[in-house]
Amino acid sequence: MRGVTAEDDGRSGVTDEQAKIATARQAMADGHAEIAAGIAGTILEASPDCLDAIEIKALAEIARGDDGAAETSLRRAIAVAPSRRWPYSDLARLLLRVGRTKEAETVAHAALAADSGNADAHAILGSLLVERGAPFEAVVHLRTALQLAGPHPQLLTSLGLSLLRQGRLDEARPVLERAMPADSKAVEPVAYLAELEERVGRFAEAERLLDRAQKIAQASGRDVDLQRSALLARMGRVQQALSLLEARGNLSGAALLQRGRLRDGLGRHADAWSDWTNGKRALAEAGGRSYPAADVRRQADELAAFVSADRFARLPRAQRREHCAQPIFIVGFPRSGTTLIEQILASHGAIEAGGELPFGRELRDLAAKLVGGDANFPEALERHANWPELLRDHYLDRAKDYGLTEGGGWFTDKMPLNDMWLPLLRLAFPESPVVLVRRHPLDVLASVMAHDMTHGFDCAYRLEDAATHLALIGEIVGDYAASGIGPTHELQYERLVADQVDETRRLMTSIGLEMEPLQLRFFERETVSPTPSYAQVRQPLNDRSIGRWRNYAEQLEIVRPIVAKAIERGGYAA
Repeated sequence: MRGVTAEDDGRSGVTDEQAKIATARQAMADGHAEIAAGIAGTILEASPDCLDAIEIKALAEIARGDDGAAETSLRRAIAVAPSRRWPYSDLARLLLRVGRTKEAETVAHAALAADSGNADAHAILGSLLVERGAPFEAVVHLRTALQLAGPHPQLLTSLGLSLLRQGRLDEARPVLERAMPADSKAVEPVAYLAELEERVGRFAEAERLLDRAQKIAQASGRDVDLQRSALLARMGRVQQALSLLEARGNLSGAALLQRGRLRDGLGRHADAWSDWTNGKRALAEAGGRSYPAADVRRQADELAAFVSADRFARLPRAQRREHCAQPIFIVGFPRSGTTLIEQILASHGAIEAGGELPFGRELRDLAAKLVGGDANFPEALERHANWPELLRDHYLDRAKDYGLTEGGGWFTDKMPLNDMWLPLLRLAFPESPVVLVRRHPLDVLASVMAHDMTHGFDCAYRLEDAATHLALIGEIVGDYAASGIGPTHELQYERLVADQVDETRRLMTSIGLEMEPLQLRFFERETVSPTPSYAQVRQPLNDRSIGRWRNYAEQLEIVRPIVAKAIERGGYAA
């Protein structure tokens, strides 16, 4: 409610409060934030719910850099007028500016709950979702924002990036090409289109676009050196790629990881590890990411106890939904070879690649909601008769949105670390294959350190956290297997490299399909899941990454005790 007074400043129909608001707004426009704040404060003393005064106060606080006070004012504005759009937008942008991305996402969701037609909230949420690795959901919000607000160049750019991150290159190209002329001074659409060309192997065109992007970037003191370095590395010009980043200080977290990978390729392992460690730290600090070890352990223990062998036998199973493609679950730690296995499977005529589908965690949240919240999960599920069918239907409905359920074949779900939710997946889809991919834990950890990833409760930003989660997942999968709910097939990366034909045949036998010749030439498949492995799986199998951990034996020594059981469980030499 906006407060008003009956006093008039002498101008017909203009109250004293309205006159003060106009004066305060003019003061803000003239750069006098303190004067504006003083006027707004006076108004609020008399009318605490005056929305205009709250807005002016927040703007003044932002102008003078008092983010805490501005946040309080904006939250007050939302409480006073929950249907107004601007307080949500201003608050979300403030939170983004100070690095509180998760809270900004929560605010954007609240804005849409209050007003589903809020184009700005859709745009903010779409951009946040693609940044945190949820490009499909991002596309939904960005398309809605475009429908509501029209073809804004930034929206087109964000949509193009979202499609690119999904690997939907044919759809991303026209969107980015449309965004480029819409904002000729923007670097991003040109740079993203260059990335698209690099992914499909059109290196000369990618170079041309990066040259164009560089000219635009220089006007604002920026550069595209990180992306050019990645392109040069793909072209085999590793030393030139490294030179772009070698002598530079103040590199971003992503650039440090890239420089480390280049140094690794040239045998400079101590320098590479230093870059990876510093890059991970910078990314974690920028994104406010940390691994909640105690909470993750609690969740794992509760679910493992719930599906003990005697209880699992009496838990309900969902029936297969007919005339609908079914999932093949590929589980394993990031960098263990899950992208490779998806590429092999999707080279079969009866299997479509689904990529990293976010539904496993959604099933856990839905199951908790069914029983009244986290406090009752998972124990209360035993008193809920049809919960596996509800989980199945939710999963397949979401998969339908992704265009994956047509026909009666199979589609892959290679979300790493879905192992955690294996009981829910197995009970919702008791006939679906579950392929567990194993790789030497120390090779996995060395590779995890070289790449940015948010999988596994943000465990990948510290070596010790990644090792802890790897050990926990190995332990819980062992518990599940002891209860009769483990993977249906285990595939060891090293054995696949050593005997591709027999291991591929064994994999397909476990699914119930005949191996097809194209699966041995998986690297010829045009479409690749958009993960850090996309370049590697365009090459024939090789053993170059096996035993790579020995280059970092000294740095990995600290986590050997943590992953000792995982090494033993996989049959690896320590």
